Amino acid sequence: MSAVGVNDGGAPALVLPLGHPAASDVAASGAKGAGLARAMAAGFPVPDGFVVSPAASAPALALAEAQMDSRGSGGARMAIIGCDLGAELTDALALAAARLPEPLIVRSSSVLEGSGEWSGAFTSVPEVRRDEIGKAAKSVWASCYTLEVLERYEGSGVEPVSAPMGLVVQPEIAPDFGGAALVFADGSVRIDAVKGSPRDLMAGWLSGSRAEIVGGEVAGSDAVELVGAEGLLAVAEMAMRARRELGCNLIEWVMVDGAPLLLQVQRSQAGAGAESLEVPAALGHRFALDFVRLARGYPGSVGEELVLGWLPGMGGRPLKPVEPPEGIGVEELADEARALSRRLVAQAWGVAPQSADEAHARAMSVLRRMRSDRPNESIEALQALVPVDESSAARLLGMARRLIEQTRPTGRQGLDRWEPVLAGVAALQGEVYAGRGSSGGVGAGRLVWVEHSKQTDHVRPRDIIVTQYPLANLSPLLFDAAGFVSLGGAPTAHLFEVARSLTVPAVVDCPVGDIVRAGPRLGMLDGDVGRVAILGADDGAAG
Repeated sequence: MSAVGVNDGGAPALVLPLGHPAASDVAASGAKGAGLARAMAAGFPVPDGFVVSPAASAPALALAEAQMDSRGSGGARMAIIGCDLGAELTDALALAAARLPEPLIVRSSSVLEGSGEWSGAFTSVPEVRRDEIGKAAKSVWASCYTLEVLERYEGSGVEPVSAPMGLVVQPEIAPDFGGAALVFADGSVRIDAVKGSPRDLMAGWLSGSRAEIVGGEVAGSDAVELVGAEGLLAVAEMAMRARRELGCNLIEWVMVDGAPLLLQVQRSQAGAGAESLEVPAALGHRFALDFVRLARGYPGSVGEELVLGWLPGMGGRPLKPVEPPEGIGVEELADEARALSRRLVAQAWGVAPQSADEAHARAMSVLRRMRSDRPNESIEALQALVPVDESSAARLLGMARRLIEQTRPTGRQGLDRWEPVLAGVAALQGEVYAGRGSSGGVGAGRLVWVEHSKQTDHVRPRDIIVTQYPLANLSPLLFDAAGFVSLGGAPTAHLFEVARSLTVPAVVDCPVGDIVRAGPRLGMLDGDVGRVAILGADDGAAG
């Protein structure tokens, strides 16, 4: 099959067979289609099919964008569903589909899908007849304007109309088994497998059976029983070859009559293996827990400069912040708060008022050391602080809260300076639960239960999201999360590829649901070794 849909002016083809040399270009095929075209050209067992250029979606996306202000997401999608494909594209689709057996599957191939943060974002339409490809194409394009995808666009700073959607059209396969295989830097391969289609595994609904292949040896009795050692080795070889020849260390595969087929290739940011979290022993001290609770209440640079240099000396005495008068500007309020803070720091450190600046500098140095690998000296110094005037303290706490709120970032907030300390405290003092690492790194914060993607008003920036399954519609929450934990699902689910792309640590298959459902709790997770540590119930409301 040759390229079709080329106009007399030499414009790019609207439709290309996967085997066409030009199909390996992302601009011609989208990221998913280009990856499969490269794999086919390299001799991988890729099912036959064709790609539709991302440029074909541009008119439909422009219609949708024009409806967003007046009709919102629903109106934008309806504009796409009702658009006219035009004779050129309709004829090209009919010609390309004529040689393929039914039913077909029409898969998304956005120009964005080469990045893991877009994994699982867009829809695919199965069980399509040849005369339904146009309708299916519009359904896939319309998925660019679902609420969940629009939230991902917002988090990424991308306009939908600037990211056209290509398509991959192939015969739909009824596989015996399917799954994903991930190659690590040390050459080991991790395979997750299910009976039949891998669709639910990748979507996050199923955990699947796992195998580890190291040096040609297969470990994982359930996966061996399901697929067979020979089949798993064949998948592992295909995955390792994809890494060598295509630079892609993650593949989606199916098995038909004992032979593996390649459905998708991708570059994953998964780590090379487990690493140990090194925690200073001093963070096991009860005072360290009390301190991180204070830091949660007054976070960031504002809390450190105005509050944390004297508040530990209050010994847990209840202080009700006094709200400052309305109408005071940020700069005026900050100047007043800094002056009052220095007076209180001088009191807490037992120095004369004229030495307040020196006391403040000493306090900031102690707080910096508290975040270092030797916090014991800081703990001793902060424990020695004396109480300050309570009425002045209450005034300053009110000012600090106002300033923290007024200077809070509007976009992604990023790692708070005290999160590593909280992680260490939770690791030493929390109750530990075992899971499976899915996205490397360490995160700390409030663990909050999310029942449904539409029920997230209680979620705050830098929370650790805990949920039943790692479903792709939860992906927007990851853009400003400290971590993600799921009770079920597999580490190869699309959502975890989003987490890896955003460097959000994640743990799967961890039994913490009953605890977190009862209310938020402070804790940490280690996505390298697959563990979650949760602090006591009295600490869960902090921050």
